[in-house]
Amino acid sequence: MTASLRKTYSVVGALMLLEFLAQFYTIASSGFATVANEIPSAGNASVTSTTVQGVELFAAAHAVIGVFIVPLTILALVALSFGARLSRRTRVLTALLFLLWVLQFALAFIGFVGAAPIAGLHGINALALVGLGIYLVKSNWAFWHQGPPTPTQPNGTLTP
Repeated sequence: MTASLRKTYSVVGALMLLEFLAQFYTIASSGFATVANEIPSAGNASVTSTTVQGVELFAAAHAVIGVFIVPLTILALVALSFGARLSRRTRVLTALLFLLWVLQFALAFIGFVGAAPIAGLHGINALALVGLGIYLVKSNWAFWHQGPPTPTQPNGTLTP
């Protein structure tokens, strides 16, 4: 049972990394779409933005993934880390992922109320989430070949 939960942790972790990739893709696409929509208006200050009533499709996708999908995935990882009886360090670091997500949500909220210099930390915190996510998935990947251990001599060199 524990082995299958470890594999599930690995798969859900990889899914989380794909969600992070989707987050970067959607926010970058949103930025380009917003700028592209503003360029035709630049010559005439009286022309309003062509963005659909303030919410651009990619920005909306970024928000949905970040507010609903990512936190559920992280909470699933936290539960799986306990169910799979992963090390205490892994359980704590997986829980830290959720705390980083809470900070991520707070930084976005701060940005929407107008504190852009502080909200800029949203991007830096995103890198921390990705880095920790990669570390956890890689260090707990349950699909590596697990053959018999290679015998070593007392000095640490391999036996011939």
